[in-house]
Amino acid sequence: MVPLTKSLVVGAALSIVLAAINGAAPAQDKETVLKNRQATMKEQGSDLQNIKSYLDGKAELEKAKSSALNLTQTTKKIPELFPPGTAGRSPDGDYEAKPEIWIDWNKFLDAQKTAAAKADTLLVAVNSGDKTKIEPAFSDLGKNGCGGCHTTFREKIEK
Repeated sequence: MVPLTKSLVVGAALSIVLAAINGAAPAQDKETVLKNRQATMKEQGSDLQNIKSYLDGKAELEKAKSSALNLTQTTKKIPELFPPGTAGRSPDGDYEAKPEIWIDWNKFLDAQKTAAAKADTLLVAVNSGDKTKIEPAFSDLGKNGCGGCHTTFREKIEK
C-alpha cells in the first residue's frame, strides 16, 4: 500500500504544479487578447477617420477604399477578440468590456453581424466614390453598427 500512497502524493503534487503553470498562461493570454482587442478597435477608428477625411475633402478616395475594405475584414473578426475569460479594461484603461458580452453571447453576435453588414454596405458606397451614398452609409455604420455594439457591450471608464 505504500507505493500506492506515494503515487497518489506524487500525482497530486504534479497536478498542483500543472495547475499553477496553466493558471499563469491564461493571464498572459488574457493580456495579449486585451492588447489585440484594443489595437483592432483603434485600427477601426483610424479606418473610419480615413473615410471621414475623404468625405471632408482631406484625403484621397483610394485611402478611403482601403480603409472601408479593412473595416469589412476587422468587423468579421470581432467575436474572436472576445474569448471567454477576457473581460476587463482595455490596456489604456479607457474602456471595459461589459459582462453582457458573455452572458448574452448571441445578442453580442447579432450586434457584430449588424456591424459587419453595415461595413459591407459602406464598402460598396465608398467604392462608388459618390459622397452622397457614402455619407449615409458611414453614419449608419457609426450609429447602428459600432454604436449599437458599444452602447450595450462597452463601458467608458471615467477617470
